[in-house]
Amino acid sequence: MLLNHFKIFLLLGAGLARGSVLTYPYKPHQRHERTLYFLDNDPAGNELISLQIDAVDGTLSSPVRTSTGGNGLAGLVAISQDSVVVSENVQHYSFQNYTWRSADDSLPQYIFSINAGSNTLSMFSINPQDPQHPHLLGTPQPTLGQTPVSVAYSPKLKTACVANGGSPAGVTCFSTSPTHGLTPLGPLRLLPQTQLADPSPPPPGPLVLTADITFNPSSTALFLTFRSNGLLPGSIYAFRVCLNGTLDLPPTRSQFPALAGTFSLNFLASGPNPRRLSDDRLLVTNAFKNATGAALLRVEYPSLKIRVEREVPLRGQQGTCWVGYDPRVSSRAYVMDAGQAVIDVVDAGTGRLERRVRIGGEWIYVLTDDPNHPNINVFKIQGGPDLNPVQQFDLFGSAVGSIPEWMGLAIWPNTLQ
Repeated sequence: MLLNHFKIFLLLGAGLARGSVLTYPYKPHQRHERTLYFLDNDPAGNELISLQIDAVDGTLSSPVRTSTGGNGLAGLVAISQDSVVVSENVQHYSFQNYTWRSADDSLPQYIFSINAGSNTLSMFSINPQDPQHPHLLGTPQPTLGQTPVSVAYSPKLKTACVANGGSPAGVTCFSTSPTHGLTPLGPLRLLPQTQLADPSPPPPGPLVLTADITFNPSSTALFLTFRSNGLLPGSIYAFRVCLNGTLDLPPTRSQFPALAGTFSLNFLASGPNPRRLSDDRLLVTNAFKNATGAALLRVEYPSLKIRVEREVPLRGQQGTCWVGYDPRVSSRAYVMDAGQAVIDVVDAGTGRLERRVRIGGEWIYVLTDDPNHPNINVFKIQGGPDLNPVQQFDLFGSAVGSIPEWMGLAIWPNTLQ
């Protein structure tokens, strides 16, 4: 498999890794080329790198660089896949705990990218006729905290929220405008009790306490993972979201003794239609080595308390972090183990680890982190137990050039058409 060059970056004594994995539907976009984005995270000037995706075979080509107007941060180890996020071109229709989504190309298309070195957030508009040259809207806005690591966007609320990973950790939200970009929605919302009380030594490099941030499918609540330093329970914070996009305080905190390294948050499908995301089911990964690899969680409303429904043991896991999941394509979740050349395939309904998958055509993109040979691996799943290699896009050998601290991964458009 093409993952044999994969190298992880670990926190000493903690086991948090970086890297990204995305699933991508086989169905070609009917009107426009698709584009993959990631950040070079350069402290001297952060840039968004765009790659064209071939609609027939999923391969990558034609890199383009665009300045974010901010700065990256060297030495980050708890890197978020959601450091760059693309908005969905969908209208949302909700009933009870389920959300219907219908594609609508008339909606504005955006990219959001964090600048961890300058503590700012950038917002771009996407021209569907030229998605590789996004336009920066306004100026990057301060996130009002230290070391932003992850961003979530709700097209329903027209609101973007950023997880600041420094101590003390917190969340800042922004309203969005297709002409002026970002406007802060109030002050930094601090997460209570998030200073490290762990006796183990702190990790090297910038301190990062938060990992992932996401809205539930109905955009009525915002969820954020907070990891311990290894000996204490991990946590998930949940905020109620007001109609104007602001967050209701205080947040609800749920702790998980078996999940010290709570990392990637992924809402799952549930109910009579398995293609619809549910507000009350989550898959969370646990990034600490030789621990429970992941867990299925249940969110209770209106309290927003979260309980473990089932632990997902992944034997020999070295650092499970990011997940590729799209119920419109498959009922399986693809869990990347950043500590070894493994992508675990998990039944999202039962939590059972599966070795054999049979689905009708899908691409998976994995951004690896070997400083001597960085690349994006492209795989296709077409039945059988293995991921079939399609391409190894060499970032240094291509026209991309030098990439100091690459991070994040997103695809536009990210909806089936």
